Amino acid sequence: MASAKDHGHLTGSWKDFTPEGKADEKSKLEKVEHALEELEIGPLDKLNAELLDQVHPVSWAQPKGIEVYDIIALGAGAGGLVTCGSSSRGGFKAALIEKRLMGGDCLNIGCVPSKALLAAAKCAHKCRNAAKWGVEVKDVSVNFPKVMERMRAIRSDIAENDGVQKFTQRLGVDVYLGTAQFVSKDSVKVQLAGGGERVLKFKKACIATGGRARVPKEFKSVKYRTNATIFNLTELPKKLAVIGTGPIGCELGQAFARFGSEVTLFSRRGIIMNKEDPEARDIVWAQMQEDGVKIEAAGIVSATQKGQQVEIVFKRKTGEEVSEVYDEVLLSAGRVPNIEGLGLEAAGVDYTPKGVSVNDNLRTSNPNVYATGDVCLAEQFTHMSGTSAVLVTDNALKGKNRKYSDFVIPRVTFTEPEVAHVGLTKKEIEMKFGEAFLESKRDFKIVDRNITDGYTQGFCRMFTKKESDEILGCTIVGHCAGEMIAMITTAMVAKVGALKVSEIISPYPTMHENVKFTAVGFRGKYGKKEKSGKEKLVSCYSISGLALLACATAAAAIFLRRRK
Repeated sequence: MASAKDHGHLTGSWKDFTPEGKADEKSKLEKVEHALEELEIGPLDKLNAELLDQVHPVSWAQPKGIEVYDIIALGAGAGGLVTCGSSSRGGFKAALIEKRLMGGDCLNIGCVPSKALLAAAKCAHKCRNAAKWGVEVKDVSVNFPKVMERMRAIRSDIAENDGVQKFTQRLGVDVYLGTAQFVSKDSVKVQLAGGGERVLKFKKACIATGGRARVPKEFKSVKYRTNATIFNLTELPKKLAVIGTGPIGCELGQAFARFGSEVTLFSRRGIIMNKEDPEARDIVWAQMQEDGVKIEAAGIVSATQKGQQVEIVFKRKTGEEVSEVYDEVLLSAGRVPNIEGLGLEAAGVDYTPKGVSVNDNLRTSNPNVYATGDVCLAEQFTHMSGTSAVLVTDNALKGKNRKYSDFVIPRVTFTEPEVAHVGLTKKEIEMKFGEAFLESKRDFKIVDRNITDGYTQGFCRMFTKKESDEILGCTIVGHCAGEMIAMITTAMVAKVGALKVSEIISPYPTMHENVKFTAVGFRGKYGKKEKSGKEKLVSCYSISGLALLACATAAAAIFLRRRK
């Protein structure tokens, strides 16, 4: 990780050290090269320089500080940014400490760059299959360096939202670039980038240091990529091995296959996305196979560096040992929390190898220290890091008693087709309710908009209690599944049942009809007369799956006004 020594005594802008820049002192260029290696960002072109100038400036005027901060956040990913942003907006004085890149994983090595790559991969796939829509596209080729350049441009453009200037100048947050370590139950020492150190006292603190890719022991002595370095590639690997078949492995594996790489996924069980609905993942896997992705149901025996390539020996279920050489290896076999070197013992904060221990209020064993995001949560999504950070500020600074267990948490894997889920899975429902639940399913192939647009793979499956229309969970697999799941998430948050969802008037023809007609499948199944007349407020229009709650509220107000 970057520390004070990595680029001390450098001044100016990262742009000065690009090929077009003015810096030419060998010693300075060596310091920059080392800093980039520690920050895991490359290549240093104009676009990455623009990114770094916003998320980790070469020279940064560290804050003068105050006697005691209302709250300090360790880590400037989604959790830390939202903690400090929401605290500052509430009138509290906040400090944010980051040793690497403002914006954390999501901006720099996660959501933003990966979705930029997936968009390019989808475009390539659609061009190759354009004849399906009666369009002839000849000689489709992927210019991988241009794909990566586009990704870097998007990332640097979005960086302003998470950058140091926004948080210091617009939000009034004191941003310290450096390495943080608790030295007592109410103070943190910061080893400042550029030299020196500072001890900061706090009333409350939030640990938001995130996580990183787990490195299996077999790969510790070879060159590998993780989500932190895969986006530094400038040349397309001919052969790519992906270790792990979770969301990251499947998303990037499919993308690289569509760019033209020979992609092999490795999984002991030989299945992808094992947390998802089996039928849903089968649909995704069928498409990935069509894209040329292969899977080895095998355990890794060894990995050896062979020049610029890596030789992997793996053992199949049959007992056969096979050796293959790959140009690049992507590790996506789980995550580990960033807890090393934080001085958690000095802070009186309990932790395990899985991360910082928190209660339902996200408070640690130190009543003045909270945690949020991947360092403490099982649900490792950017939207949960940010959402739980608001919970932290409400509980820590405003005296509220909000509980993490009250959240309705959706998730999406952005393969093509997408897989989205909210609530309990069928397996979890069976364990909790036995047979006391109902199920309704709608196949995309019978929905008009899916047919006209050519996206008939997929379905929407919803579960309710047996004696009421309370929604227990929903899985959607197919085109725009991630957009559609918001409708059911909204319904569950608002405690709106499946029967009310079935009354939504979806503009025709839209893909949201998949959700509406899945809910229609529950009509007449609950053994009681359905409500009618004045008890029905109004049918709601669904726009992008986000308008259910707003429409219901507005309709209620209109209904009451008309009665006066």
